[in-house]
Amino acid sequence: MKIRKFVNRKEELETLEKLYNRSDFTLVLVTGRRRIGKSRLVREFLTNKSTITVQFEKRVWEYNLTKLNRAIGEYFSIPVPNFSTFSDAFRFIGSQAKGRLIVFLDEFSYLLRYSEVEAEFQSIVDEILADSSIMLILSASSVGLLKRSFFDYSSPLYGRSDATLNLQPLKFKHLFEWFDGTDPEEAVKIYAVTSGVPRYLELFEGKSAEKDIEKNFFDPNAFLFREAKELLEEEFREPETYYTILEAVAEGKTRVNEIAQHSFIEPKNTARYLRILEDLGILKRELPVARKAKRGIYRFRDLYFAFWFRFVAPYFEEIESGFPDGALEEFRRGFNQYIGFAFEEIVRQLLIELNREGRLPFKFTKIGRWWHKGEEIDIVALNKKEKKALFVEVKWKELSEKKAQGILKDLENKIEVVGLEGWEKNCGLVAKRVENKEELEEKGFLVWDLKDFEISN
Repeated sequence: MKIRKFVNRKEELETLEKLYNRSDFTLVLVTGRRRIGKSRLVREFLTNKSTITVQFEKRVWEYNLTKLNRAIGEYFSIPVPNFSTFSDAFRFIGSQAKGRLIVFLDEFSYLLRYSEVEAEFQSIVDEILADSSIMLILSASSVGLLKRSFFDYSSPLYGRSDATLNLQPLKFKHLFEWFDGTDPEEAVKIYAVTSGVPRYLELFEGKSAEKDIEKNFFDPNAFLFREAKELLEEEFREPETYYTILEAVAEGKTRVNEIAQHSFIEPKNTARYLRILEDLGILKRELPVARKAKRGIYRFRDLYFAFWFRFVAPYFEEIESGFPDGALEEFRRGFNQYIGFAFEEIVRQLLIELNREGRLPFKFTKIGRWWHKGEEIDIVALNKKEKKALFVEVKWKELSEKKAQGILKDLENKIEVVGLEGWEKNCGLVAKRVENKEELEEKGFLVWDLKDFEISN
């Protein structure tokens, strides 16, 4: 595995530097799903700064306190102290620190499992460190525990943080920086199975995506083969329930009643589980753009989970026992179709980037999908104030000029069903490759293919 250069995170680093330049006590939370690069971000920031760093483990709190004691002894060049409480440890740090000192507690969520420790940290934050110049950085991968502890009004730590950095996966454009000289088609395939999670990207070379996918997902000893299952077991008390719900979504069940029926759960309870999966960024709830609808549908936001539940979960036992043949056959047969789903997210990112740069006919303020009575448009972008709309079809195919014209003609017909009378309407098409796209652009259409992705990045 090759650890690659530090990519993106410029805004997060700037935020941390601004907070560091303060002189008073500062509490910072760094959160985000596992493998997103929280530790890497903070350690990049800590370079050439006075720091006490401890990475907590999934052990009893006394064990992690011992790790903090060792780090204190090392930093202050003293024999390892034997503080029996975190309060005593931080009281010592606060009394001995000279100048701006950063204390970084990585995987702090392992302590949040203990209510007495959570209450103790309220005292540490409110009293022991309140008048110090210490910068306390807490990272947490368990998003559920973090929200309960810092954003639930009844929690002892509610409202204590000065800033919260919620790290998101890398965008598709960052893959061109991560993999020097990679082909856009290879980048699409990699993004479609990693969702831009840095730890997963480290497992790819950027040259032969499908071979890397087979190696990383369909080998029982491979990290990505077990990762999804382990993440659910780490985050949830009822992992099997969430597992079943995600299986349902992977099989095309998108409405609450459909998911509930497949999962043998009451619809009212299913909605609660779905909201939690939405909060964690695994699923997303969609409502059609440009029309009113009360009931949304659920789709995967996290493309790693989308791929895993589509191709790995149905064959998990077979792969685990060393018989991946069926899974590999299904992957080779269905991967191209699956990329079509993932490509929509990548195109959405491209359009948002073009919108930000002012390279579209207008600046849109809302973007999403549209569907009604069997008709569907992949991407619709609107500016309601100016009454302007952009309709885009997304095809993971190589299109002849004739085929592209046919798709755009069908799109124009579908637009009539959408309505929006009196609006300015623009039609667009994004595909793997479009023949003679310049001639289509001369006719007033907006057309992009993978060559434009390469240029834009």
